[in-house]
Amino acid sequence: MTESYERLGGASVSGDSYEVPVPQQAINMELLKLDGEAYWAVREDDGAVLVSYLYDPLEDAEGVRFLASTVVDDERLVQVPDAVFDHWEDVYGGGTAVAGGDRLEFVTTDEMADDEQMLVLPEWQVEDVLGDEA
Repeated sequence: MTESYERLGGASVSGDSYEVPVPQQAINMELLKLDGEAYWAVREDDGAVLVSYLYDPLEDAEGVRFLASTVVDDERLVQVPDAVFDHWEDVYGGGTAVAGGDRLEFVTTDEMADDEQMLVLPEWQVEDVLGDEA
């Protein structure tokens, strides 16, 4: 049985600063925290990007590769690291996979939320990762 994904919200990434607003629901669920670290990693099985305010669960998880960290500011903005954009370009097959103005979706599952994690998916990856739920 596939676990059900919960959409937390989405927003467009800034073309200048590469920042994206974190959905308020993700802050309320404490998946990321204001003025706190955002640790970015990749699930090797499907190439989906994980983000969390906790480093150890990402580092210790099987099939997960840590990429980088950034900070969530007090206005809920988080900068997406270059390593994440590079990963998306690799998965996309080259070219610009995510550019300024492109929408990113934030989703989680009960199991991921228990580990204070969520996925950050570019629009083109949503259906591949979420399947029928997209």
